[in-house]
Amino acid sequence: MLEKLRSVFTLDILSAVGTWAMVTCSAWYFMFVDTRVDSSSIIAAACLHICFIVLWLFSSSEKTKYYTQSAKVLLLSVQYLCVTGLFFLVPYNYTAILITIWCTLLPSVMSVRSAIFTAPLWSSPLWLIYQFYWQEQYAFVSAALFFMFNIFALIMVNTAEKERQSKEHANQLNRELLATQNLLSQASQQEERVRIARNIHDLLGHHLTALTINLQVASRITEGDAKEKIDTCHGLAKLLLSDVREAVSEIREKSDVKLKDALMELFKNLPRLKIQLHFDDNLHINEVNTADTIIKCIQECLTNTLKHSTADQLVLNIDKTEQGVSVNLSDNGRPIKHFNMGNGLKGMSERVMQIGGKISFTPDQRGFHTSITIPQAIL
Repeated sequence: MLEKLRSVFTLDILSAVGTWAMVTCSAWYFMFVDTRVDSSSIIAAACLHICFIVLWLFSSSEKTKYYTQSAKVLLLSVQYLCVTGLFFLVPYNYTAILITIWCTLLPSVMSVRSAIFTAPLWSSPLWLIYQFYWQEQYAFVSAALFFMFNIFALIMVNTAEKERQSKEHANQLNRELLATQNLLSQASQQEERVRIARNIHDLLGHHLTALTINLQVASRITEGDAKEKIDTCHGLAKLLLSDVREAVSEIREKSDVKLKDALMELFKNLPRLKIQLHFDDNLHINEVNTADTIIKCIQECLTNTLKHSTADQLVLNIDKTEQGVSVNLSDNGRPIKHFNMGNGLKGMSERVMQIGGKISFTPDQRGFHTSITIPQAIL
């Protein structure tokens, strides 16, 4: 619960709420003691203050990121109207600090360049209202100062957002690199084990087979104690050959790729996404290309969930079936009304089809589901 609260009330959110509280509480107090302001204006201003911060917090939440552009614009427009209304109700121009808080959300609906170009338009009501409605002598100077504050806020928000995206991208690449490195290391070890097993089988097995045949021939052309000794050696040679074949088979059987270990590297330090992994311990994959295909598909699913979904949980089931291996991923994101396959999902389909597998995507009310089936023949 504490971790969830920390993820919601981040430092930037708390600083914005703190600033709003200082502006709001001081305005209420000064309005209360100001003879120019009646009680109805104080009540109206309080309603607009509260409405503004509630809508701002809602617009700042993770879920709002996946709203349509028109819904985001509507939310920001209502917030702007709240502040504009406060300009008419509150006779103190520092209320414009709320515009600075509001403009931090503009990059979510337009580019920073567009926000800066339109800044004179949405900053001008401050000057017009306090100059002509409240008859302030230096309203233009105040408006110019707040205009520069707003530009500064826009640039800083844009810089912070780019830094956050770069950090997330770097972390994603690092996870992918670690998973691939783990898989390559296993592939190298697998190749070495297979090479040793093949050498043992080809060299030692060949000589033991020849020795067994020669001892069998020698047993037939000898008699007495010598024949008995040769028969004993023949039995030992056959036993040794059987042990060698068993050892070679065991080395080959233990050369399967540890897919689970590579996946755990992929799941490290995932932002806001909790993974529930159910891995069938009876599943053994010897083909590195098959394991790499599974990892690449799961990797793409993780990326899509983090980028395009509100999900905070993803369930991954990897099971051994009679047909081969089944990989199922399900997140708890918001329902998708219109589903279109992008380049990432098309790439997944192509990868799976190249190894003879099948893949399907199913969006529904419970989230987004991906199902992959890979035949037994290529494991």
